[in-house]
Amino acid sequence: MRLALRVWLAAAATSVAAAALVTNAAALSITTAAITFPDVTLDGSTVVVTGSTSAWRADGTGENGGWNITVASTDFSNGAGKTIAVSNFQVRLLDTNIVVVSGNTKPASTQTTFATLSGTALKIASAAVSEGNGVYDLTPDFRLTVPAETYAGNYTATVTIVISAGP
Repeated sequence: MRLALRVWLAAAATSVAAAALVTNAAALSITTAAITFPDVTLDGSTVVVTGSTSAWRADGTGENGGWNITVASTDFSNGAGKTIAVSNFQVRLLDTNIVVVSGNTKPASTQTTFATLSGTALKIASAAVSEGNGVYDLTPDFRLTVPAETYAGNYTATVTIVISAGP
């Protein structure tokens, strides 16, 4: 018997803007999009699925002191006590997936290979001092390992994305 599993982060992504703590520095902001995964058919084997998202827009206009973006996540839960541990959730940000919309030198990825997410913030991009003064689109890649023993259901997690002053 095959059971269906749906995993998504629709409307679970949150963005947090942090103002630079330097006099005359501009406020940093990031606009994110939901991360979604395809439906998974549970057949008793472990499955790895690729998530997708639209570009996240980071605005560092007027910020010359550098900035960074971090990502953290909770476990995935089906709301009935079953979970997929956050340790099965990974992110990477290829430098080619960072695009200058306007401004000077784009930020650099700090995670060009898949890294495991957790409840602790993981830095995925960084703009050095005197760089990142502008608007940039970033499109991270996501991967989720769905363990063989996962129960059928709709699973969600809360992903927290933060942009902060300082490289």
